[in-house]
Amino acid sequence: MTSSFITPIVIFIITLLDFVTGEISSASACFSRSNKIDIQCSPRTMLRIHKVFFGYNSEGRCSFTPGDCIYTEHENYPCVGKETCSINLPSGGFGRKIPSCQQESTYFQVDYECIPAYMTRSICNVEDLRDQSGYLASPGYPNNYPSNLDCSARIYVKPNQNIRLFVIDMDLETNGSVRCMDYLYARDKSRSITLCARRANEPISIMWDELFIQLMSNGIENHKGFWLYYEADPPLLTTTTAPLVLRTTAEILEDEAPAPLTRTNTVRMQTQENKLPFVAIIGGVIGTLSFILLVLLILLGVKWWKERRRRMDKNRFIEVQNPAYRNSTEFRNSNVPSDNFYNYIDC
Repeated sequence: MTSSFITPIVIFIITLLDFVTGEISSASACFSRSNKIDIQCSPRTMLRIHKVFFGYNSEGRCSFTPGDCIYTEHENYPCVGKETCSINLPSGGFGRKIPSCQQESTYFQVDYECIPAYMTRSICNVEDLRDQSGYLASPGYPNNYPSNLDCSARIYVKPNQNIRLFVIDMDLETNGSVRCMDYLYARDKSRSITLCARRANEPISIMWDELFIQLMSNGIENHKGFWLYYEADPPLLTTTTAPLVLRTTAEILEDEAPAPLTRTNTVRMQTQENKLPFVAIIGGVIGTLSFILLVLLILLGVKWWKERRRRMDKNRFIEVQNPAYRNSTEFRNSNVPSDNFYNYIDC
């Protein structure tokens, strides 16, 4: 019972950490000690492989250490874009000979990141993209895309920026190695490029000022599709306290290199500004509650006074309507002896 309750909490925490941190992780293994590498991402995330390489370490370590000689591999792994991945290692106790140091590799390493699925948008569901960075994929990715597609999207950045495009994963239908059957077409005002076949971790060398991307597919074969990452270059200067300090882009660019003292004073002033609204809110709440309490006390006082007046008026009314009426106080103050009380009444 306890484990069934704790397990969803653990999964939620891991997923939340993946969403917040977005850090690159590593999975590695020595060829002499393991035959595969298993990677497990959190639910509703997509595996992005940043780098895969063979490495040699003279001290027998099974992961990268500064000074190791390495050889980067550009393999297209089918598990990219999914939540789990299992990569088989070469057998025989070593991977391959590394040209830079002429040594047999002793370990294999994968640098990866688990990207939340909601961050990737389908090229068939968007038209204009104006974010500074983002992910774009074929519909259904990492599953096969549909037939007879004609989808497009445009990416816009600021006038002083360009767009960098990076192919994380691609598998589009080709006719052997001759021509593209399904393809991804990208262009700006002066340049264009057509991509297809299988690609992995491939940056596009063109710097685009405005990017139009189009996916075309026929009805013959459906493959996995593509997963792209784009970003604006150079990035805009931003601060974590931007909502509190309203500054124009021109003002930010004019203040590219503030002195350390200025940055420290700015942070201190912004912290004080953050505290002032909180104090004002607390003061307002206390004042409101005090006012409500005062009104209630006044209403209770008025009600008590009205009730007292009502009783006094009632007593006077009874005396006027029935002159023989006397209250208990009058009887107690009377000089008539108690033994002759009823005799006086009869008279």
